[in-house]
Amino acid sequence: MKLPFSLLAFALLTHSATATAIQAADCEARASQQRHAKCLYNNHFIDGTLIIDQPGAYKLCDNIVFCPHNMDVDNASDEEIASAFDPIEQGNPKYNNNEYALGFFAAIAVQADDVSLFLNGYSIAQCREHALMQRFFAVIELASAPFLPDNGPHDFVSDPFTPAKNFKLTGPGTVGLSSHHGIHGNENENVLISGVTFKDFEVGAVSLNNVKGLTIKNCDIPNNRHDVPILGSFSAALKIRPYLKHLLETNPDYSMTLGGSVKPVMEVYNTLVTQIANVYKDVMQYGLIDQATHPLEYQLYNNPNQVIDGPCYAFLVHGRGPAVGGFGEMQDTDASALSNSVEIVNNNVQNIKCFTNEVLATVVDGGVQNDARGAILQFYNALDEAYIGMDGSSGTYTYTGNANLDAQIMVGKALNQDLLGDNILQTNVNSVSLPLVEWAEGNNPSYAPSFRCNGDSMHHVIKGSIMFRVEDCQGFIIRGNTINNVEILSKGPVQVELCGDFHKGASSLDGSDRMIADLRGISVAAVSAYDDSLGAGNDISSISNNTITNLKSAVANLIAGVDIQGYSEGVDIENNYVNLDATVGNNSSDKWVGLRIRQTASAIFVKQNNNFVQGESQENRRKLPRKAGETEWPNSGCPFGH
Repeated sequence: MKLPFSLLAFALLTHSATATAIQAADCEARASQQRHAKCLYNNHFIDGTLIIDQPGAYKLCDNIVFCPHNMDVDNASDEEIASAFDPIEQGNPKYNNNEYALGFFAAIAVQADDVSLFLNGYSIAQCREHALMQRFFAVIELASAPFLPDNGPHDFVSDPFTPAKNFKLTGPGTVGLSSHHGIHGNENENVLISGVTFKDFEVGAVSLNNVKGLTIKNCDIPNNRHDVPILGSFSAALKIRPYLKHLLETNPDYSMTLGGSVKPVMEVYNTLVTQIANVYKDVMQYGLIDQATHPLEYQLYNNPNQVIDGPCYAFLVHGRGPAVGGFGEMQDTDASALSNSVEIVNNNVQNIKCFTNEVLATVVDGGVQNDARGAILQFYNALDEAYIGMDGSSGTYTYTGNANLDAQIMVGKALNQDLLGDNILQTNVNSVSLPLVEWAEGNNPSYAPSFRCNGDSMHHVIKGSIMFRVEDCQGFIIRGNTINNVEILSKGPVQVELCGDFHKGASSLDGSDRMIADLRGISVAAVSAYDDSLGAGNDISSISNNTITNLKSAVANLIAGVDIQGYSEGVDIENNYVNLDATVGNNSSDKWVGLRIRQTASAIFVKQNNNFVQGESQENRRKLPRKAGETEWPNSGCPFGH
């Protein structure tokens, strides 16, 4: 029976009034919670990471600049500079040796459930000094450690790993300068991020792995960081230093032949420390490395593009484990390993720049050569297109070395001799092998380098840059977002003749199809609807009402507005506007494509109201999927030595 008009109108008005009243009550509850929240000031961060291990409401009451134990550079020794901000060497007992082995990995570590953080109109950011010396960092980490047990270049978990659940971050306010992420986490549940400005991050604003319930809404990203002075090689120097120091302290007479001369451990250590300190002083004074004064440091560590030298994102949502491999193919059959119920709504992203520096991984007997912290031993500079640390001009290859390589190889040899003993420094990822050590010592003249291509300085798979990356996810909504003015500054990949083979984690069938300069606005891979009933109305995932404009990459093979990859299914694509380059139209033979759908995807519903100026494409150039449950590498998905 139909209701009379007056009754229907009354019912609608009553429903609207009730909804408004509920919304008003929610707003008042949040306002009351904010008024009674605990204030956070700069003095809460003097010792290092603020650990939130109790539920409750917190708010910034100051502009926080995270700079623990900052030093007086004018009166600091090179040794003090090189070890700056190291919580292990500072010996503060509240920072566990495992969890904080890579340094203060966050300004705030939330390891409690039911935490609300109000930015309260203020900002929180890394200081420039700490951003230079702490290259893995999140302003806010949503767990007690930055990695799951047995993930990453170290076992970071000694106490039980404690992820945050029911976390809310509310603006207005700014999450600022970070050498890696604005917000990072693993295994979280029910995360709400609203009304926040993210700026000056290097890798991504938000990066969450295996999150169950995530909403990012009404956030603004005016820019990422555009004044990054150093490459990943500087991080390698920082992280190998403690191992070399321990070798010096326990075996002060240790020496080995490197580059044709015998070098004591003291000499190798002092050279490394001096170069680290020189970089620090130059960057603090000039914002970059002084080439005239410190040419060796400039050659090894200078970042010519001044943006992060790896892939960059705005928002990254991934399944369980770090997102360091290729794009997902088949969705994991274990639902507990999938992210789900993700909403990325009404956000604005613009002025993003980055580039990927291809670092050729040296391979011996089929194994990638990386040091005790997972950094690649680098013998080729792809930016200068020249060998570093070795000379091949005579037709044979002679080790010449540099500060990084000398330290990495000396530590590798000492580890192979079991000389570092039991200590807090973990060494399980070291893969420096005897033939490489013998060559560096001048005892293996027949050695010729073999390189594995398509990886970065930590041997993560190169896959270009993606502004919104959602992968291994069941149920998502990406709606009403704006992505504008993104530029990739990457060179093309190195000459294929230099490549003995390609990264084992890569998803490309053809090794020449390398994605170093590729750019995607929105990429989803191995995703599905909210449940198995793909036709069940609201259960379908969706990409709708987004605007993507002005994506640039001079040497890309692909610039895609929206990319549906892998065995994805159950996605509705509706009312999006994509115009990647106003001077380019719909040409199937060029690198621009408004919407690309892999042929392995199914139940992808593209409505007629989309406007993809550069057209739509379907293709299938990817290899067959891996077997269910198959990982790309041992070590729970980390690439060390493989």
